[in-house]
Amino acid sequence: MLPAVTNRRSIFPQFFTQASVPQDVLEELIQAANLAPSHRKTEPWRFRVYRGNGKERLKDELLQVYGPDREDAPTITHKFGTKIDQSAAVLLIFLHRDPRKSVPEWEEIAAVAAAVENLWLSLDSYGLGGYWSSPGFVCGDYGEWPGSAANERCLGMFYLGRPDAPDLPRPRGDWREKVTWID
Repeated sequence: MLPAVTNRRSIFPQFFTQASVPQDVLEELIQAANLAPSHRKTEPWRFRVYRGNGKERLKDELLQVYGPDREDAPTITHKFGTKIDQSAAVLLIFLHRDPRKSVPEWEEIAAVAAAVENLWLSLDSYGLGGYWSSPGFVCGDYGEWPGSAANERCLGMFYLGRPDAPDLPRPRGDWREKVTWID
């Protein structure tokens, strides 16, 4: 089996070192994402990369999206702020819906997921780890993210960093139980 597939795993921010990720590596990861398939070549994936001081802006935007006046805002700010601080970079993942709606929305969401998987599969070759998080308040209705276009929707955050993680088990059910053969 391909090493990129067998080595793909979720690595959470608490297992990241404080090492940075160079700009050229981030660019290569996004180039890998850009090679994903998309029906009618709509290429609906968009990314915003937050790193360095930009991570403070991301924390502000998260609080704005969540609602700064909500009673549990400090808890949310701490929870996500910690993950952001532990990450070398955080990529916001957006669906950029084809304005002509030439394909069903679910196909464009699937294309964005394929782009993220390409990025994810590329991490191991750079000694990086990451994980895709999609909290409900982040993945809301169209246009809710600050600065997003009317046809864009945030589909989550991808935390990225250099891991120092134990090799955790990745249990999977038997693939044969998930297939129906029709001859």
